[in-house]
Amino acid sequence: MSKKELLDKAFRDAVTEVNVNMMSDKDVAYDVIEASMKAFAEREKVDFTDDEIKATIVAGLETFEKIAQKSDVNSPFSGKIML
Repeated sequence: MSKKELLDKAFRDAVTEVNVNMMSDKDVAYDVIEASMKAFAEREKVDFTDDEIKATIVAGLETFEKIAQKSDVNSPFSGKIML
């Protein structure tokens, strides 16, 4: 697996384990995801820099934001609130 794939997996695992949608404070959500990604890296014995983790979290949360704002009525995410 490439480093990018590992970062993405760590992010997916983090948001699956923790219901970030229930967190109204984005800073708290960020901190929780960051801690989970660092734990993933330690568990899987991979090295992620803080910048790589930050970039992955920012991109992931921006994707959630775009999905939440999507106006396509056929989208299963339409009207759902996501960070």
